Amino acid sequence: MTRILTAVIIFLLFSGQVWAQASVTAQAFAEVIEALTATETAQLNFGRFSPGVAGGEIILSPDGVKSAQGSVMLSGGTTSPGQFTITGAPDATFSIQLPAEPVQLLHQNSNQTMTVNEWTSNPPAGNSSGTLNEGFESVSV
Repeated sequence: MTRILTAVIIFLLFSGQVWAQASVTAQAFAEVIEALTATETAQLNFGRFSPGVAGGEIILSPDGVKSAQGSVMLSGGTTSPGQFTITGAPDATFSIQLPAEPVQLLHQNSNQTMTVNEWTSNPPAGNSSGTLNEGFESVSV
Protein backbone atom coordinates (compact mmCIF):
# COMPACT_ATOMS: atom_id res chain seq x y z
CA MET A 1 0.00 0.00 0.00
CA THR A 2 2.85 2.37 0.82
CA ARG A 3 4.50 1.58 -2.51
CA ILE A 4 1.33 2.37 -4.40
CA LEU A 5 0.82 5.65 -2.55
CA THR A 6 4.44 6.66 -3.19
CA ALA A 7 4.09 5.79 -6.89
CA VAL A 8 0.89 7.89 -7.18
CA ILE A 9 2.58 10.90 -5.52
CA ILE A 10 5.63 10.63 -7.83
CA PHE A 11 3.34 10.29 -10.88
CA LEU A 12 1.34 13.40 -9.85
CA LEU A 13 4.51 15.42 -9.27
CA PHE A 14 5.94 14.65 -12.71
CA SER A 15 2.71 14.71 -14.68
CA GLY A 16 1.47 18.13 -13.53
CA GLN A 17 1.92 21.18 -15.73
CA VAL A 18 5.15 23.04 -15.08
CA TRP A 19 4.84 26.85 -14.76
CA ALA A 20 7.84 28.91 -15.73
CA GLN A 21 8.98 31.74 -13.48
CA ALA A 22 9.31 35.17 -15.18
CA SER A 23 11.99 37.62 -14.06
CA VAL A 24 12.77 41.19 -15.02
CA THR A 25 15.96 43.12 -14.47
CA ALA A 26 15.84 46.93 -14.21
CA GLN A 27 18.06 49.77 -13.08
CA ALA A 28 17.10 52.62 -10.76
CA PHE A 29 18.93 55.90 -10.27
CA ALA A 30 18.81 58.53 -7.50
CA GLU A 31 20.89 61.55 -6.67
CA VAL A 32 21.29 62.27 -2.99
CA ILE A 33 21.89 65.96 -2.38
CA GLU A 34 23.31 67.52 0.75
CA ALA A 35 20.88 68.93 3.29
CA LEU A 36 20.41 72.66 3.51
CA THR A 37 22.07 74.37 6.46
CA ALA A 38 21.66 77.88 7.82
CA THR A 39 24.52 79.49 9.74
CA GLU A 40 24.15 82.79 11.57
CA THR A 41 26.89 85.16 10.44
CA ALA A 42 25.67 88.34 12.21
CA GLN A 43 23.22 88.78 15.08
CA LEU A 44 20.25 91.12 14.81
CA ASN A 45 21.41 94.23 16.68
CA PHE A 46 19.39 97.42 17.09
CA GLY A 47 22.31 99.35 18.62
CA ARG A 48 21.93 101.83 21.45
CA PHE A 49 18.80 103.92 21.91
CA SER A 50 16.58 105.61 24.49
CA PRO A 51 12.82 105.06 24.24
CA GLY A 52 12.01 108.64 25.30
CA VAL A 53 8.84 109.62 27.15
CA ALA A 54 6.29 108.53 24.55
CA GLY A 55 8.24 105.58 23.14
CA GLY A 56 8.16 104.84 19.46
CA GLU A 57 9.80 102.55 16.94
CA ILE A 58 13.22 101.65 15.64
CA ILE A 59 13.18 100.47 12.04
CA LEU A 60 16.09 98.31 10.92
CA SER A 61 15.92 97.17 7.31
CA PRO A 62 17.49 93.94 5.97
CA ASP A 63 20.03 96.24 4.28
CA GLY A 64 21.11 97.68 7.65
CA VAL A 65 19.44 101.10 7.33
CA LYS A 66 18.24 102.25 10.79
CA SER A 67 15.72 104.98 11.59
CA ALA A 68 13.50 105.96 14.52
CA GLN A 69 9.93 107.19 14.93
CA GLY A 70 8.21 108.74 17.94
CA SER A 71 10.33 109.91 20.87
CA VAL A 72 13.03 107.24 20.40
CA MET A 73 16.53 108.73 20.47
CA LEU A 74 19.18 106.75 18.58
CA SER A 75 22.51 106.67 20.47
CA GLY A 76 24.91 104.97 18.10
CA GLY A 77 26.45 101.62 18.88
CA THR A 78 26.81 98.67 16.57
CA THR A 79 23.79 98.04 14.39
CA SER A 80 23.24 95.12 12.04
CA PRO A 81 20.45 93.06 10.55
CA GLY A 82 20.45 89.36 11.35
CA GLN A 83 22.46 87.66 8.63
CA PHE A 84 22.59 84.00 7.67
CA THR A 85 24.40 81.93 5.07
CA ILE A 86 22.35 79.12 3.54
CA THR A 87 24.42 76.28 2.05
CA GLY A 88 23.53 73.14 0.13
CA ALA A 89 23.51 71.70 -3.36
CA PRO A 90 23.96 74.21 -6.21
CA ASP A 91 20.64 75.50 -7.56
CA ALA A 92 18.65 74.06 -4.63
CA THR A 93 15.71 76.25 -3.61
CA PHE A 94 14.90 77.34 -0.07
CA SER A 95 12.08 79.13 1.72
CA ILE A 96 12.23 81.76 4.44
CA GLN A 97 9.54 81.79 7.10
CA LEU A 98 9.41 84.76 9.48
CA PRO A 99 7.22 85.26 12.56
CA ALA A 100 3.73 86.38 11.61
CA GLU A 101 3.06 87.78 15.09
CA PRO A 102 5.11 90.24 17.16
CA VAL A 103 7.96 88.71 19.19
CA GLN A 104 8.94 90.08 22.59
CA LEU A 105 12.68 90.24 23.30
CA LEU A 106 13.96 90.21 26.88
CA HIS A 107 17.32 91.75 27.85
CA GLN A 108 19.00 89.16 30.08
CA ASN A 109 20.73 91.63 32.41
CA SER A 110 18.11 94.35 32.86
CA ASN A 111 14.86 92.43 32.19
CA GLN A 112 13.84 95.27 29.82
CA THR A 113 11.58 94.13 26.97
CA MET A 114 11.27 95.17 23.36
CA THR A 115 8.63 94.04 20.87
CA VAL A 116 9.76 93.25 17.32
CA ASN A 117 7.15 93.08 14.57
CA GLU A 118 6.70 93.48 10.82
CA TRP A 119 9.61 91.14 10.05
CA THR A 120 11.14 91.46 6.59
CA SER A 121 14.03 89.75 4.84
CA ASN A 122 16.19 89.90 1.75
CA PRO A 123 15.38 87.80 -0.25
CA PRO A 124 11.72 88.22 0.75
CA ALA A 125 10.09 85.54 2.89
CA GLY A 126 7.69 82.99 1.41
CA ASN A 127 7.69 79.73 -0.49
CA SER A 128 10.60 79.39 -2.94
CA SER A 129 12.32 82.43 -1.44
CA GLY A 130 15.66 81.83 -3.07
CA THR A 131 18.05 79.62 -5.00
CA LEU A 132 21.51 78.57 -3.89
CA ASN A 133 23.82 80.05 -6.50
CA GLU A 134 26.98 77.94 -6.49
CA GLY A 135 25.70 76.20 -3.34
CA PHE A 136 25.22 79.18 -1.02
CA GLU A 137 23.16 82.32 -0.52
CA SER A 138 23.13 85.15 2.03
CA VAL A 139 19.91 86.09 3.83
CA SER A 140 19.37 89.28 5.86
CA VAL A 141 16.51 89.78 8.33
